[in-house]
Amino acid sequence: MSALDWCVIGLYAAFIVALGLVAGRGAKSAESHLRAERSLPAWAVVFSILATEISAATYIGVPEKGFAGDWTYLQTTLGYLFGKLLLATFFVGLYWRLDLTSVYGFLGRRIGPRTQRAAAWGFLGGRLIASGVRLHIAAYALKVAAGVSLEFSMVLMAVLSTAYTFLGGLKAVVWTDVAQGSIFVIGAATALVFGLHAIDVPLGELVREAFDAGKFRALTLEDGGQSWLATQKPWPVAALFGATLVLASHGTDQENVQHLLNTKSAKSSTWSIALSALFAFPVVATFLAVGTMLWLYHRHVPYAGYSIDDSKGIFPNFIVHAMPSGLRGLVFAGLFAAAISSLGATLNATTTIWTTDIAPSRPADEKRERGVSDAAGLARVRRLICVFGALLLAVAAFFAWWSGRQRVDLIDLALSAMTILYGGILGTFLVALLFERRGSDLSTVVGLGAGVLVGAVGFFQKDLFGLESAVLDWAYTIPLAACATLAVAACGRRERPAGE
Repeated sequence: MSALDWCVIGLYAAFIVALGLVAGRGAKSAESHLRAERSLPAWAVVFSILATEISAATYIGVPEKGFAGDWTYLQTTLGYLFGKLLLATFFVGLYWRLDLTSVYGFLGRRIGPRTQRAAAWGFLGGRLIASGVRLHIAAYALKVAAGVSLEFSMVLMAVLSTAYTFLGGLKAVVWTDVAQGSIFVIGAATALVFGLHAIDVPLGELVREAFDAGKFRALTLEDGGQSWLATQKPWPVAALFGATLVLASHGTDQENVQHLLNTKSAKSSTWSIALSALFAFPVVATFLAVGTMLWLYHRHVPYAGYSIDDSKGIFPNFIVHAMPSGLRGLVFAGLFAAAISSLGATLNATTTIWTTDIAPSRPADEKRERGVSDAAGLARVRRLICVFGALLLAVAAFFAWWSGRQRVDLIDLALSAMTILYGGILGTFLVALLFERRGSDLSTVVGLGAGVLVGAVGFFQKDLFGLESAVLDWAYTIPLAACATLAVAACGRRERPAGE
């Protein structure tokens, strides 16, 4: 990369940190730092939700799918739409009526404090795993582009995301996501337009060529010669996975729920989640189109300097070797934006859960008696953000080592890593929502453990049983783990909480 490219990326990084500093002005307490005083406009939350979803895994992994395969990844997006509409209809209004700071407060009110704390711990593990994978993927792309080490890339991105979250809290997360959501879509669109122009073949002919090769296929019932239990290629399986993943990630995961809990009203929250579902289609389609363009480009344009056999690095290599200076920096700024946008939300959410559900501060009146000020609470929150930034980096380092021993594409790695704990947490919320008497505080915690065990076995099945290929695709892990949690938790009986 040229000096001009690094200048573009450097200016963008400086802008993000400055935006975080400006957004955080006026925050004088931990509450205002973590919750943005419920002042977030709905349109900004839509951008923030999309920016959190579309991480570096999407920026690199979805074009990889379009290049090596077709557009059937959109089948999963159909499941996302259905899951988000369920959330908008049944979940968001309930959370607002309960006036929750943390989504796990719902479990505490409905079932008991042990369940609330156990689910919060589960969230911490699941979110650090998922975001650590995303950090690893983004660092891999930067390594390909700049020729720096993977370790340096991970440290750089972790430090930058920690910095702006430290400075501005949730406001910084949301407003930087607005900027970053814009820049990574612009970056992808720029690469798409440049690549199509460089092919120098009429667009209509290119479309026919890709269509004849099946590159635009978006729905299929084919299983690729495997049983439906071992693949997510058929659209019913992909849609099931997408719906259950969204219910878990956007209904029980503080990283996404924190946006919905801190808008200006319940109506704004409902519109935010519904609109983010609709806008996801054109965004994902843009990244798939980039992958199709890369397939066409390498059929028509002589290339040198990299191998197309490495599909993981196909988009970063195209940016580095094919795009001119300046544009190259813009597109990599989009990758940088996609990488750190989701990380800031993770750091704010994990800190909120720690201070609300796991190790809450003393009541406000006792704070005053002990002389603990709002400034001290804010300092504690900022220290925790730094701690979780370091933990995120450690998880990314582990998955960088682990993925080197596995044959798995990037987007599958990012999504499947989330399934270890999310099924158990989703099952815990279903116990609270569906049962009035079944599911005691103890049995639900045990059920959560059973769901996590199912998720871990599903994720590591090849390592555990010495298999060459998975017997059960990870698309089934979340619903199976949720069912295991429901079954075990229902063995106990609870008294209806007095405040229900």
